[in-house]
Formats: sequence, structure tokens, C-alpha cells
Amino acid sequence: MILKKLMYVMVFASLLLTACGKSDDPKEVAVDQNTSVEDIVGAIVKNEFTVEESKGVVTISIQDTDVTEGSKSQMLKDSTKIFADLSKLKDVKTPAVTWYAPLTEPNGDKTMTEVLNIYFSKEDYHKVDWANYLQVDIESTATNYHESEALED
Repeated sequence: MILKKLMYVMVFASLLLTACGKSDDPKEVAVDQNTSVEDIVGAIVKNEFTVEESKGVVTISIQDTDVTEGSKSQMLKDSTKIFADLSKLKDVKTPAVTWYAPLTEPNGDKTMTEVLNIYFSKEDYHKVDWANYLQVDIESTATNYHESEALED
């Protein structure tokens, strides 16, 4: 009887830990025409970011101060989710996401440096099936994709 109770406690504890654990999947955001670009980005990334918008051109700069091995994969997931959610906003025509991270200079100083840049032209952006964004290979579908050597596998 005690063994059975102990097993239930262990199962419950493991379920609780799993539920509280960090998910690498980007969060789902309810997007409508009143949703701002800042709302979308803020719901997906935990980092500081800035947004510039002008006549349908949206440029998002994200400061990732917590870069670790595997960060590229997470940056790609988050970027793809951002592009998918932005596709629901009719005013967004050509989006770009740029990630910055602190890299160590030869003299030992750390400076925020561009490590990943993803840009879509209007034509390319509207060709992508963003409803199935988890299937999108953003590295090959973006109009311009550039990653720093610091991110290369």
C-alpha cells in the first residue's frame, strides 16, 4: 500500500516537473489586426528587442545576451514563429529579423554583434505557407539569410 502511494507521488511529481519545465517551442499568440508587431515579438522572445516599421517594412532587432550552444536552433524557431505571426498582419510586407549577441573581441571586450539576419522580400514572404510554419526551412526560403561564423555548427 505504501509503495503504491509512493509511486503515485512520484508520477505526480514528474508530471508537475514536466509541466513546469521550459519549452523550446515558441508560444502561440492570438493575432488579429489590433495586434502590434511588439506584441508578437514580446510573446515569443524573452530578450530585449526593438521594432522599426515604415510603409510595410518591418525590421526587428533582438539582443540575445544568453547565447549558448543550441542558440541557433532556438533563434531559427523563434524567428520562424515571428514571421508566421507577422504574416497575419496585413500591413507587414517585407519583414526582417536580426539577432545580436555579445561576442568576445580579441582584446577580451564583449560587444553586441550581429549573429543572424533573416530578410524576406514581399514576393518571397507571400509565397511561404506560414500556416504550416513548423515545416518551413527558413534558411532556404528567406530572400536573404546570413549567419555569423559564431553560430555555424
